[in-house]
Amino acid sequence: MNFVVNTGNAQRDQEELGRYQQQYRAQGLDVYAQPLPTGGFQVTVFQPQPGAAGQQQYGAPPQQYGAPPPQQYGAPPPQQYGAPPPNNAAAVYAMAGGGGAMSAGATATDGAPPLTVQRVAYLRKVYGLLSVAAFLALGAGWASVTLGPTMDMTTSDGHVLRVPLLVSIMLQNPIVMYGAFGLLFVGTFAASAVSKVRVLNVVALMAIALLMGVELSPMVFVAQFSAGLGDSLSANPVRDTMVMVLAVFSGITGYVFVTRKDFSWMRSILSMGVVVVFAACILTFVFQTEVFSLAVASVGALLSIGLLLYVTSYIFRNSEMDDAVGDALSLLVQLRNLFMFLLRILMSSRR
Repeated sequence: MNFVVNTGNAQRDQEELGRYQQQYRAQGLDVYAQPLPTGGFQVTVFQPQPGAAGQQQYGAPPQQYGAPPPQQYGAPPPQQYGAPPPNNAAAVYAMAGGGGAMSAGATATDGAPPLTVQRVAYLRKVYGLLSVAAFLALGAGWASVTLGPTMDMTTSDGHVLRVPLLVSIMLQNPIVMYGAFGLLFVGTFAASAVSKVRVLNVVALMAIALLMGVELSPMVFVAQFSAGLGDSLSANPVRDTMVMVLAVFSGITGYVFVTRKDFSWMRSILSMGVVVVFAACILTFVFQTEVFSLAVASVGALLSIGLLLYVTSYIFRNSEMDDAVGDALSLLVQLRNLFMFLLRILMSSRR
């Protein structure tokens, strides 16, 4: 079995190589690593031959009769007489954000690390926790806008409607609504801090999921009310938003599962994007125009998709597999943000 280890960082490459050596040698296999001119290592995993002891160097792949001797670790690749110098297209591809170096003739998945049994079990745990948390968030949101006592509210254009008590409190008191968001913001950091504490981490994750559903309920109610008046971009903005979020999530998960590309290079770009979008969200209170709000929501949706791609890639490739709750929380936060921004776009006025 052959694959490439190339994360774009020399220290990370050494760590990944050490992890694979420990993993495969525990299974009775030998691992041979050859440095690549473009960075990273070409890794060969093979079954050792008991009868070849003393004839073959330890850690080298089995050599066929008449084949040239294996290349020493760290030595430059041999070049045939009159042959052109090695092609640097792989390095250019990696610098361009291709997600990993590819040699000539290689496919996109040649450099993808294999999904081990341990990682598959870990992924099931992460996405199992995410599924339960998402179900609780949806249930809390549905209950907030449909169940419980109601209150009469009069809209700015004179419409009188009955609003669930919790939603009406948050709509009539912006401080309460912003306080719920602040509580969610702080609670997310607290849940992340205890993500490795057994039992408490699961409780914190589910509490954050419930709070997400309640915190978004006023926005959901207003979106459905606007759609009922025929004043929204979508006839059913909540349903359409949920379909779009599910489609994006499924597409990203499937893409990363098939290619297992490394998107760690996006980290600095996304970090700057978070700062820009956060500042723009604050400015929406100053420039209270529909065009500016839609622009912020559009950029925020693209940023959420990028973060969802980055987090998914991290879980599939680089996660230490010791914080399933923390990884599930990261995915849940990005799904919540994507839902909020897409709903804001679809509930915008047609006028």
